[in-house]
Amino acid sequence: MKKWLSILLALTLALGLLTGCGTAGQEEQPEPTAEPTAEPTAAPETTAEAGTGEDAADAQAAYDAFTAAVQEGRTFVDPDTVVATVNGAPLSWKMFYYFIAGSLQEIYYYIGSMPEDFNEEILEGTSWNRYFTESATNQSLYYILANLKAEELGAELSGEQLGRVDEYWSEMVERYGGEEALTEELAAACLDKDMFEYLILSNEKFNALMAQLYGLEGEKLSEGDVLAWAAEKGYVRTKHVLWSFLDESGASLDDEGKEALRARLEGVLAELKELEGDPEALEKRFDEIMTTESADPGGLQSFPAGYTYTAGTMVASFEEAAFALKDYELSELVETDYGYHILLGLPLNVDGLTMDQDANTGEYMTLRQSAANDLFTARLVEWIDTAEVVWTDGFEDLDLNTVFHGEG
Repeated sequence: MKKWLSILLALTLALGLLTGCGTAGQEEQPEPTAEPTAEPTAAPETTAEAGTGEDAADAQAAYDAFTAAVQEGRTFVDPDTVVATVNGAPLSWKMFYYFIAGSLQEIYYYIGSMPEDFNEEILEGTSWNRYFTESATNQSLYYILANLKAEELGAELSGEQLGRVDEYWSEMVERYGGEEALTEELAAACLDKDMFEYLILSNEKFNALMAQLYGLEGEKLSEGDVLAWAAEKGYVRTKHVLWSFLDESGASLDDEGKEALRARLEGVLAELKELEGDPEALEKRFDEIMTTESADPGGLQSFPAGYTYTAGTMVASFEEAAFALKDYELSELVETDYGYHILLGLPLNVDGLTMDQDANTGEYMTLRQSAANDLFTARLVEWIDTAEVVWTDGFEDLDLNTVFHGEG
């Protein structure tokens, strides 16, 4: 199941990778979770990759200087200073800065330094300053709105969900060898225990909201709701048989071989078309051919009921044929770089697997799950777009050059 929080904000302190202010050492930097808005330069070498001697020392010194600057930025104002309110709820400098620090850590991966001038334009109309502050604002909104909307809509946490905060804290204490060590690591990540628990609890509130509005697996959506959503998004379901342009030895067929294959497949297609008036018989015979002849074993294994997908998923010629099919209608022979295909259009199955993948596990989701997650996404975007954000004087136009370079 795709939890909404993981879609938007993969919690950077998960799995023991406490990042943000990032004093854990350059070699422990995680893979960045988002592309920067500017064209990235080559990623900096880590201490381990930089070799030995002066290069390694210089790389570590640069990273230590960056870390020190990010740590110093925490003290720009008191951590509990309210920099804005979101629908009346306070946004503290502590939370706002945590997300600024996290974005800085990501950007360091690409450019290997703190931006020299945060007002430098990196894309038309977007400066480093705008990139960092808007990103931090949006991420803060997600967490704050999780709490506000859960209360507003009566999405209550179960005892099990409430217990997960203490459970996760205990796991982290054990991972880091004691509460004192964990507290130090949290400080290095621009966090404290209260903020850590707030973020974890917000995650559970997102799940509670999802469960109340749509069901964690989309079970609160009717079949009609799912099918209406799928039609709007342009989902189709097709089975296909692929005859490869490679022979048994793995060599490519020559033109004569392709023509011979095509001639045989015209006969297969003619046989199938005779069954188009009998959906049950057609699909049964199609499945037999698919099982015995298709050169797409991965599809047979993962999607025995056919592929369910939207435009842009398959190669162009495949999709052109697929999106033109009615239910229980056969395509003509379709040629792709892989070989010849025959496609069978099928009705959507709300509880059948799609090619949409769970952001956490990589597992394929059902059409119902995809609908629920997409609808919840739209709801959250609406909440964020309509949130009333009132900035405290001096923070609406915060210049990060003042925070990090002492300018202004």
